[in-house]
Amino acid sequence: MSLDAFELFKKLLYKNAFMFRKTFDSVEEEFGQPWREEFDLHLRNLFGMDEERYLYAVKGYTKFAIDFMRLERLFKQKREYEPQTYDEAKERVYMNRDYMMNLYLPGILVSHFLWRHHYRQFQFYKEQFLPRLDAYDDKRFYEVGTGTGFFTVQVPRHDPAWHGIGIDISPYSREFTLNQVNGWGFGNQFTSSETNIIGAGLEPLPVVQCIEVLEHLSDPQIFLDNLRLMLREGGVGFVTAALTAPNADHIYLYWEPEEVIAQLEKAGFQVHDYVEEKGYEAPPEEIVPKVAAFIVS
Repeated sequence: MSLDAFELFKKLLYKNAFMFRKTFDSVEEEFGQPWREEFDLHLRNLFGMDEERYLYAVKGYTKFAIDFMRLERLFKQKREYEPQTYDEAKERVYMNRDYMMNLYLPGILVSHFLWRHHYRQFQFYKEQFLPRLDAYDDKRFYEVGTGTGFFTVQVPRHDPAWHGIGIDISPYSREFTLNQVNGWGFGNQFTSSETNIIGAGLEPLPVVQCIEVLEHLSDPQIFLDNLRLMLREGGVGFVTAALTAPNADHIYLYWEPEEVIAQLEKAGFQVHDYVEEKGYEAPPEEIVPKVAAFIVS
């Protein structure tokens, strides 16, 4: 297949973000052709071949990654996230159009491919979670915290019969997600909502996914208690969390997957499988950013 979108992004990254060229080359070598093809599809369906939009994505990722590295250095010194309330993060990040559309969302989208632990999490999702959806006749799912819409489109990619209900407090995440689902041709299979799920009494559906939301909350237990009510008995869910990974809007600090499992089980979920991935290899005593993904019912 043609990889024109991938090659355009690569050219612009080499030219405008030379400091990340080594990372790009290393990840490309590790994951190979399937990674190139997957990356190309996501770029092509979201940005077409508009070079200006690719440049925004490169610059957005660069700013996002540099900001993360700065916060990581502080975190390793203090062993805690920079203090902030949820309302402060909401106002400074989620309701800031320039920050969301030109840095945060493009940065996260690209990180799914350039950060090894993010891409490995995606592989786990495709291989271990998506096949479980084939058991359901009711083809409706919730995604709470759609972010870029990256995971939102994976369900109808797997089976076009599925209809998603995406929930996000940020109007810019909802806009970015709509651009994503429309770019893939799934616009008629998706409904966007800004519903606060706490006490909302939403109809339980057979599938729920929630990607890296928990660390953004002051009290993730209350959130998980309500997320559990959105999952029908016998249904399946995919929940992830960032561990020891500082970011501009990360509030709740998880150190190990067992902390997330304890909260999931307290909410009434049963954990069937999970994976923990490190951002990079380091000595055991060094703190590294991680992600953990859980398949639950």
